[in-house]
Amino acid sequence: MFGYVRPFKPELKIREFETYKAVYCGLCSQLGRSFGVLARLTLSYDFTFLSMLCAGVSDEEPGFERKRCCVNPLRTVPMCRPGRTQSFSADIAALMIYHKLLDNIRDSGILKKMGWRLLYPFARRAYKKAARARPEAEAVISDAMARQTGVESADNTSLDAACEPSADAMAGIFALLSEDDSQKRVLERMGYLIGRYVYICDALDDFEKDEKTGNYNPLVLRYRGGDHDGRAGLFAGARQSLFLTIGEIEKTGDLLDFNNYQPIILNIISMGLRSGVEEILAKKEK
Repeated sequence: MFGYVRPFKPELKIREFETYKAVYCGLCSQLGRSFGVLARLTLSYDFTFLSMLCAGVSDEEPGFERKRCCVNPLRTVPMCRPGRTQSFSADIAALMIYHKLLDNIRDSGILKKMGWRLLYPFARRAYKKAARARPEAEAVISDAMARQTGVESADNTSLDAACEPSADAMAGIFALLSEDDSQKRVLERMGYLIGRYVYICDALDDFEKDEKTGNYNPLVLRYRGGDHDGRAGLFAGARQSLFLTIGEIEKTGDLLDFNNYQPIILNIISMGLRSGVEEILAKKEK
């Protein structure tokens, strides 16, 4: 989850947007508290959504306070107070960023590989701490990443097969957000679909870069293999797949019982995800 799951700001009320920013800043603070200053660089919209969803289906009442911003210590900003939901999201971020770093080291050229290796000791330290705190999540993510490596090694051109490991990883993580069996099943389904959405968005967004570098990308492989009606047709197919996935995500949102943040979460899954797809495709048209 790396930046594609975000709200559609024009449709948020001012107080809702301020609440979203407070959760975002609170997660940044939690990352620094748990794993050090460098961990703040891993902050993303996706992990903010995870934090909000975790709190949304939880009985824990979120609290807020004004604290000094790490980026600009001269001003104070509203932040969500530290709690179970922020800690959970920070730990998941540390686990996923570590595996993403390993993937970057494996796929990058010599110069970039050296740069990623400089970050490895910091990421490894955070990973070990998070893995001790969240062994179930670590097992799910590690298994999924091993399967992802197998799919990529085989140069599989199937978009569904390429999405599957990432989707399964997010399904396992989202299932940890509730102890209620009925809610757990819905969350698991939502996680699977969110993982699929993020993977396809990433493949679409990185199409030109991966085409140039030769990194694995099922869309690039399909394009080179003639499995399409031109580049525009390939992108249109990806858009259709993404919008069908978003439609299914919306259905899971309707089945969840929210205690907190419901309007913001529904804004993200009903409008923010669609806006993200259109933004990526607008860049392709340019």
